[in-house]
Amino acid sequence: MDSGGFLTARDRHVNNRSKRQISNQGEDMISKLPDDIIVHILSFLPMRDAIRTSILSQRWIYMWTFLANLCFGDQKHGIYSQEKINKTTFINFVCRMMLHLNTSNINIFDLSLSEKYDPFIFSELISRVSNKNVREISVSSRKQCNISCYPILKCQSLEKLRLSMDSIIQFPSFVCLSSLTVLNLIAMEYTMNITCYSSNQSKELTLNFPVLREYKSYDCIWLDVKRVTIEAPLLEKVEISRQWLRSYDVSHAEIVIRASYVTKYRYEGYISLETILLDAHVAKASIFLTKSNVKSGQQMKNFFCKLFNINNLKRLKLIQDLAPMKPYLVDIPAFQMLGYLHLYYSLTFELLLALLLKSPCLETLVLQAIDSYTEPPDFAIVPECFLSTLKVVRFENFDGGELELSFAKFVMENSQFLESISFSCYRLGREKIEKIKEKMFLVNRSFNIEYSAHSVTFKV
Repeated sequence: MDSGGFLTARDRHVNNRSKRQISNQGEDMISKLPDDIIVHILSFLPMRDAIRTSILSQRWIYMWTFLANLCFGDQKHGIYSQEKINKTTFINFVCRMMLHLNTSNINIFDLSLSEKYDPFIFSELISRVSNKNVREISVSSRKQCNISCYPILKCQSLEKLRLSMDSIIQFPSFVCLSSLTVLNLIAMEYTMNITCYSSNQSKELTLNFPVLREYKSYDCIWLDVKRVTIEAPLLEKVEISRQWLRSYDVSHAEIVIRASYVTKYRYEGYISLETILLDAHVAKASIFLTKSNVKSGQQMKNFFCKLFNINNLKRLKLIQDLAPMKPYLVDIPAFQMLGYLHLYYSLTFELLLALLLKSPCLETLVLQAIDSYTEPPDFAIVPECFLSTLKVVRFENFDGGELELSFAKFVMENSQFLESISFSCYRLGREKIEKIKEKMFLVNRSFNIEYSAHSVTFKV
């Protein structure tokens, strides 16, 4: 704007701002930040890059030594990368890093290994970390090695522990971690074997975790251990997996998990010879079993009786061919509090009715598939839940066969408190679906009937 050669107030403001911008060119604004903010920024960099910032200026020389999140890996682009770092170079780097560390508290210590290392070196690293009040330790190793967890299991500041490796790990006979909330013991490809190095001849382990909330065990084998007691009154989530075929008959340990109220329990894989006793009220259980290792119906019965001995079980998702169970269903304890039952595997009507008779308080029944080629069902006995509690029934993968239709009618005619029944008929044509609707329409009802032409998965 032309001001007749005079500077207005607005012009003076613009000129002053320009001068400030020119004077600020080349100034290191990051170095003016407080130390804790700079350290926080460095925590987002790979360890090597964070250390390289020491050459920037006098102030940055020791800034990296205050890092609280430590992540090390002996491969340049992650544990599955093919580009490896020399073992000696890597160990020297980690040891020097830990030697010069000035922080008094470590939040995260993450160690990813692709090579086999001396167990002594591993113990030394963990010992140094444990002396820094570490809160979270995560160790992954692709090579088998024998390690002692003694330094880790003495660290009372530890809140999360994740071990992912195919190794032989030694535990003392008694462990107490007062701050631990998450414990994950996961085999990488084969099995993780845990032994007791105590002189206790009884080979009994007691793990005391007063604030533990999550416990995961994937192909973790308690080797030469008779009994493992996990005392975790606040435990909420339990996941146990047996995916490695050779792991199912190695251990004969009795695993006792003592908790107050477990919101989610999941068992997946082979039927193990271990005895799992969950001394807790359970809100929801998912059980996915592989049948190929079952040697006898008696073995399956024993496993089921022990597995189902869960107080106050309310929700159950079960994937398993129950045919070998037929002679032993009478001996399985009843699910006195079970309100939700989801059966995935193809069932015979006889087995289905036997399970319903064991579920007197069932409210929701989800059937993934029913074997339509079996003998016609005997509907002489009406399950107790039909007369008092059953409200929702869902048929998935419904084929519309005569036996399926007969069972559906049996459910509708005898369920006195039924509110809705639904059919997923995605494998059927429109014409057959209409015929099914006509047959169902003839049943006297006071509930809703829903039909779907799509595959629907109802979550537990």
